[in-house]
Amino acid sequence: MDRMKRRRYGFIIVLLAVLIAYTHALRSRDIETSRAPFLGSLPEEIGGYTGLIEAEDPEALKLLDADETLFRRYRNDSGRTVWLYIGYFAAPHENSQIHSPKHCYPAAGWNILTEGSTSILLGEGKVAVRHLVISNGVEKHAILYWYSCADGILTNEFALKLNQMKNSLLSRSQATAFVRFSTQLTGGEEAGAERDLVRFAEALAPHAEGVLRGGGAAPGASNRAFSGSTTSERTP
Repeated sequence: MDRMKRRRYGFIIVLLAVLIAYTHALRSRDIETSRAPFLGSLPEEIGGYTGLIEAEDPEALKLLDADETLFRRYRNDSGRTVWLYIGYFAAPHENSQIHSPKHCYPAAGWNILTEGSTSILLGEGKVAVRHLVISNGVEKHAILYWYSCADGILTNEFALKLNQMKNSLLSRSQATAFVRFSTQLTGGEEAGAERDLVRFAEALAPHAEGVLRGGGAAPGASNRAFSGSTTSERTP
């Protein structure tokens, strides 16, 4: 067995050990939990867009098993639509885990056409978030997403697992939220739709992060309840 194969097998063994330790930690430790944020405090009108209520789906809520969910459809005067989904998990456990879009979209019949990262302005600097383009053969959508936790913004699923395992072993809060923005791409307008998606995310993300981190909505945010839930995170 050459050195490269030994390293590869060694990495797999370490990865399995980490996952086993993480599963055991979830089962056996008392974890500090945080009070769920009021996601309904996010602004209903922002950047020329107005939020619209989406119907709740009890079966989807049961499947996701998140402590708090928010799904809104924002639309501007030109007809551009952006969907916002936030799923908040106060204390993830074996039957209540954040679903990675890399797995959920293919399972729901969507093909991932491209995968990468996009920088958005958040606070005083740029933050790299995940960027996907997906299609089901009829529609095409652009997706921006990340995971928000006490340690900051994470965009790698493996890094998220390591972060949750570390906090579990230290009996710290594992509260994590999945934040996703999406918009439909149509022929001839794809570049414009992508730019609008980034701008909208930059406008709303500070409010979302403020609420998720316990600081309340950013200045000027609406305090009226306005939330809904979706079918299996309501693809897209």
